[in-house]
Amino acid sequence: MSQIHISQEAYPELIDALREEGHRIALQGPKQAVSQAIDCHPDIYAVKLGTAPESPVFQGDAALLGPEYPADVLYNAVVTEKYLICNTKTVSPDVVKAAHDLYPDIQILHVAQGYTKCNLVVEDDSSFITEDEGVYRVLSKTEGISCLLISSGHVLLPGYDRGFIGGASGRIGDEVWFNGDISLHPDSEKITEFIASRGYTVCCIPERPLKDIGSIIEEAI
Repeated sequence: MSQIHISQEAYPELIDALREEGHRIALQGPKQAVSQAIDCHPDIYAVKLGTAPESPVFQGDAALLGPEYPADVLYNAVVTEKYLICNTKTVSPDVVKAAHDLYPDIQILHVAQGYTKCNLVVEDDSSFITEDEGVYRVLSKTEGISCLLISSGHVLLPGYDRGFIGGASGRIGDEVWFNGDISLHPDSEKITEFIASRGYTVCCIPERPLKDIGSIIEEAI
């Protein structure tokens, strides 16, 4: 059993499904720290330090965040056992230190996208899916990384023109969950094949549009 950090705005069917799997649900409510559209998003406040179910979760200080970019992306980064993927100009130094303390040989990959985690589906320490071409260029040129580029859009985020696929997803154990129906995405076949090729099962909420909820973050308890 794990604790799952998930927005209170996630589909109820998703929350119920995770509860039925035996997980403890930690609903992320608004902290009035950032804009209303993303104020319930776990990846605004926390970073998972690694990709294993037992990897710890770094909790940021919401008091340091602000409503305007880049003050709202201090903790929006991806940390695997090998890589820290982030915009080095906007990420909190506390995230960099936490990653280095846990993985002394970690490689920092700078991307221009400040909403880094929002833009990345993380399968394991070196396998990712993104719709951001800039992120894709950096990752695809890094030896040892496999990255799938998909078409942008097709993910809802109320208050914005669109959301991001990474923010609509999260890996829990051997499953990659989506908040919504991945078959509604035009690249669904490529996405599911890529995930399956890494040994993971795709789980989603049928007949619901994909919606960005600020990632689904698993924490061991």
